[in-house]
Amino acid sequence: MTGLIYLVTLGCFVCVIVLASSYVSYRKQEEEIRNHLEQDKVAQVKKKSLDQLSFILKWSDKFAPIGEKIHLLSEPLELEDHLIKAGYPYNLSVRDIQGLKVFGALSGLAIFFPYYLMGLPLGAFLFVTFFIGGYLAPILWIRYLAKKRQAEIRYELPDFLDMMSITLQAGMGLDEALKYYVQTSRGPLSEEIDRLNQEISFGVQRETAYRALLKRTSSPELEGLIQSLIQAHNLGTPISETFAQQAEEMRRMRSEQAKEAAGKAGPQITVVSSIVIAPSILVVIIGVMILQFVVGGSNMFDVN
Repeated sequence: MTGLIYLVTLGCFVCVIVLASSYVSYRKQEEEIRNHLEQDKVAQVKKKSLDQLSFILKWSDKFAPIGEKIHLLSEPLELEDHLIKAGYPYNLSVRDIQGLKVFGALSGLAIFFPYYLMGLPLGAFLFVTFFIGGYLAPILWIRYLAKKRQAEIRYELPDFLDMMSITLQAGMGLDEALKYYVQTSRGPLSEEIDRLNQEISFGVQRETAYRALLKRTSSPELEGLIQSLIQAHNLGTPISETFAQQAEEMRRMRSEQAKEAAGKAGPQITVVSSIVIAPSILVVIIGVMILQFVVGGSNMFDVN
């Protein structure tokens, strides 16, 4: 009888283990299916946006020869620099941007030309505004992407410095630590470090690869770090100390920047108060005096 109880207990225990493992496997498969569906949705959205962009690029390619002759606010070297710092979104080139600005200008004309012909209010003003806006839209868009990407790089830099300092002090080599960061991180800085690793693995001199990274970024903190890495590489100083010092220096700089921003907030508030709040109060006071004069029918300057 005791043996039967032990056998039943063991069977129940085995069943519980099987059920638990089946449940874990089920949850894992469910998560994989959900991730796969989400990836499919993202892929479909990206495909749709790329299809729409390819349609626009077909037309912009036709206008590219005209756009390349017009350098108003769109110097090729300047556009190339913005594209580099934006990470070449959608594999766009300078030629594409030159065509897009002409396509945007013509699109603005086409959209508001009927509005102008109908003689509606502000027709001429909107006609010119959307013509200029369509021309400037691609230029401002690529500048915005470049600025946004560089801001993200600056935001990710402290975590990069901390991880590099820890991994190097743990005994990893510099190249292995950089590869580990790329494998465990996502974002613009990880993409730039990955490109740096690829250039070094292809035989590019380390200092040359470092300076190429500087051309693709505009972060003063990252520039200081790369300059320190170049100096450490040339002099043979320990790299881990360089990252630790840069991390400490960046924290100090950010603290000073926060104090500086707090110091500038006071005068800015005073300016806003002087320009906005004070005139508003005067308008309210004058309005009350005028209302009292109109309703009361007496001289508002009469004190009796």
